[in-house]
Amino acid sequence: MDAYEKLINKAKNESEFRPSDGPKKVKRAINSSKWKIILSTITVILLIVPTCYMLTFGYYAFGTKSTTLMDVASKTLYITEPNTTLEEMEFDMDFSLFSMNLAFEQYKQIGDDFYPAKHYDLQFVLNDLVEKNEDSKLEKVYPGYPTQTNQWIAHPKQMIEFDSAKEWRVLAGLPEETVVEAYISLDNLYRVEEVETAMENVDVTWAAVYTGREETMLSSDGDVISPIGYPVQPDETYWSPFRESTSHEETFLEMLKELQPYERIAEEVSPHKNLELEERIAYIEEQGFETYGVVVTGPKSEIESLRELDMVRYLKVGEVKLWNWAR
Repeated sequence: MDAYEKLINKAKNESEFRPSDGPKKVKRAINSSKWKIILSTITVILLIVPTCYMLTFGYYAFGTKSTTLMDVASKTLYITEPNTTLEEMEFDMDFSLFSMNLAFEQYKQIGDDFYPAKHYDLQFVLNDLVEKNEDSKLEKVYPGYPTQTNQWIAHPKQMIEFDSAKEWRVLAGLPEETVVEAYISLDNLYRVEEVETAMENVDVTWAAVYTGREETMLSSDGDVISPIGYPVQPDETYWSPFRESTSHEETFLEMLKELQPYERIAEEVSPHKNLELEERIAYIEEQGFETYGVVVTGPKSEIESLRELDMVRYLKVGEVKLWNWAR
């Protein structure tokens, strides 16, 4: 055998498969594939997550704007939550994948001062409100989902569940050095200006607007509806839609129209349901503004004196605080 043939045979012998080497080669191949898959997955995730965040910011900036959802939430509470206001600087907004969290504080006027009423935490996934948490700081439990008779402000033809005579006795038993928030149901429909003139020694803070359905609190479809209304006192809070408003009534009507395309979200945000904005807007535009009940605040003695007014039908005591009336 010449030298060339010896070299060929040697190469064949060295490359010959040895069964004992098989499992080791298979294991190395599997490990190598696993690491390739892991590294590929990590690479894809590192690319997808920033992309998803960019899409989220883009959606809330240009699709359904974050400020739009914030506007819907705040305006809904102004018209459905009597005697409340919000502070712009109290709004906290956080974004996560395809979602936005909105947190803010709500305040009530009791006497001359404003006190924390509730803390709201809202979570939106894209355009849908998926979670709502309320932390109430109030002493009273206010009706949430209304029935036809559990309203704190009642139309002259509407019956109520609470005992108004008992409420007057509760008011009489309060110390003189207190200021009170009270819900007043009227004996007829009035212009807000008439009510303010008759109740000159207290602040009329919120007026419930008559929309043609409050006798029964049922919509034309037979659904229980919620009271709606607007703040009466000037509100210079920067975030308030009534800031520098020349007519709170017209601002209120404009707010209803702005909320109508987002009525489903508004009903989810509000503790009350079934706003039925279309038919109520139509009634107000045709018939104008009248109120059947108001929220007032002031010294205990001045609230008591309202019982002498013929226009006062029912009273429901709200929040009570120590004296802060500086007038």
